Amino acid sequence: MTAVSSTIAERYTLLEKLGGDGTAVLWRGEDGPDGPRVAIKELPLPTHEPARVERLKEAALVAVDHPSVVPVRDVVVADGSAFIVMDPVEGRTLEDLASAGPLPPRFVADIGGKVLGALAAAHTAGVVHGDVRPANILVGPDGAVKLTGFGIAKALDPVGTPAFLAPETIAGHEGTPHSDLWSLGVTLLSASEGGNFFQRANVAATLYAVVNEQPAIDRTPGPLADVLRGLLAKAPHARMLPDHALPLLAQAASGIETPVPIRSAPSRPGLTPPSVFAVLAGVASMLFGFYVLVDAMMIHRAYYVFDLLWPPLLLARLGIVLAGALWVAGGALLFARVRHGQVMLGIAGGLTLLTVLMLNAVDDEREYFGLALQPGLTLDVVALVFAVLLTITVWFVPAKRPAVG
Repeated sequence: MTAVSSTIAERYTLLEKLGGDGTAVLWRGEDGPDGPRVAIKELPLPTHEPARVERLKEAALVAVDHPSVVPVRDVVVADGSAFIVMDPVEGRTLEDLASAGPLPPRFVADIGGKVLGALAAAHTAGVVHGDVRPANILVGPDGAVKLTGFGIAKALDPVGTPAFLAPETIAGHEGTPHSDLWSLGVTLLSASEGGNFFQRANVAATLYAVVNEQPAIDRTPGPLADVLRGLLAKAPHARMLPDHALPLLAQAASGIETPVPIRSAPSRPGLTPPSVFAVLAGVASMLFGFYVLVDAMMIHRAYYVFDLLWPPLLLARLGIVLAGALWVAGGALLFARVRHGQVMLGIAGGLTLLTVLMLNAVDDEREYFGLALQPGLTLDVVALVFAVLLTITVWFVPAKRPAVG
């Protein structure tokens, strides 16, 4: 801070220089001899143009009702500069605080939430700030945050601070609430990461970076990083709105992180190991399917399809081949998708029962049929019993895959 004693407009006395960024200087002052303390922002005017001065006064005196907005008392023009007189503010600019390096994420999130609340109130009132940057944010020793400079950039019609301009503003569009959100994103990113990502050696390179390059967010964790990415979307209408950003900033300021479950392997279907029961049932189903196919070819001679003229026998032979194929496929599917495998094996069991009974009913060639093991017992009877038991058993396989990790 630099101590001075200079009076402007024969009323306001500049007492101490609190800070500045080359485009504005913030002073601590007083209103008249021994009068109330005030904060005074000095802005150089490029030329003495009455119309521009009137625009500046009109913009500066716009009232925004929010605790984080500094009310403006007066606007005075003297010695080629505009002096904006505000309620006194104790504290330092965010630019000064961040000049020594990255600030703690919780601290940045707290500032961001208060500034965003002020911007939301202004936007609701139809006011666009137009110059959100660290030099316009004051942070008090008690944690109070104040946003200054509403409408001043637009009134003075400067080129602006290139590294904080939104891409659409660079393209020549009028400032909007969306462009304020972008500028806040750059401001918070600079404070959290330690330096403005878009700042380059010259204005042209800076503007190119704003329009074409995506900032790296390496140091900032959790919800605050999500807010920065949301505010810094290149397309204006893709940016995160206050209703979404404010809860995330509050969460980041509180230090509460959303727990992320840790898994040793992805939980997608097919990547978790099947249960032992599913493996045993699947193997049994596949082996039984191969048996049914062998039975169809060797005992029931299903390969004689072209020699048959009687449709029932033809359908029965084709059906038992299909049943064997479904047993094999269903057993394999049981390893990956239990419920799908159970359904397929249920169909295979039903088809097996139907086709074996049809073959016993319609086939007159008894010399090979059924391959008798002993009186009253054939391989077809064994197959029917096993098919029924296996069809029932597979439905006891747990449909839920075992958890991993």
